[in-house]
Amino acid sequence: MHKRSLLIVPALMFVLIMLTENLSLGNIVLSFIICVVVVFFAARFLPRQNISEVRFVKLITYPFYLVGQIYVAGFMVIKILLKGLHVDIITVKTEIKAEMLRVILVDSITLTPGSILLDLNGDNVTLLWLRDIDTPLDPEVADKQLKHKLERRLIKAQRNDGDTP
Repeated sequence: MHKRSLLIVPALMFVLIMLTENLSLGNIVLSFIICVVVVFFAARFLPRQNISEVRFVKLITYPFYLVGQIYVAGFMVIKILLKGLHVDIITVKTEIKAEMLRVILVDSITLTPGSILLDLNGDNVTLLWLRDIDTPLDPEVADKQLKHKLERRLIKAQRNDGDTP
């Protein structure tokens, strides 16, 4: 195990104990064992290069931001359904270089109502897109509506070449 693993195990234990709502000695010991096994297998089987490209500290608030964006997109889809819609397949490019962050981006896009991932090929993302009748079929408009805010957040979590892991 690495030095970082010594910090990850107590953090995971804290979350596990909070979820089980049990502060007994047996639960603490069992949580420790489970967390050590999880960290061991994660270190052994997750590709380190993909992990080293991401600054996880910058991703801490991302799930909360994503939930907010899901609600915003849900209300936009309701508006589109009431106004009238077109369904299109569109390809947009992402500026994210880290593969793991690109996968998080396309999963996030799929979670937000109004779009479904069809293909991720390098930096090209092909999506099924619901748009209202007044919105033009334009890749720049689609880019802004579908991924712009999510992508900006994820780019902040991307490690640059000069960053140390």
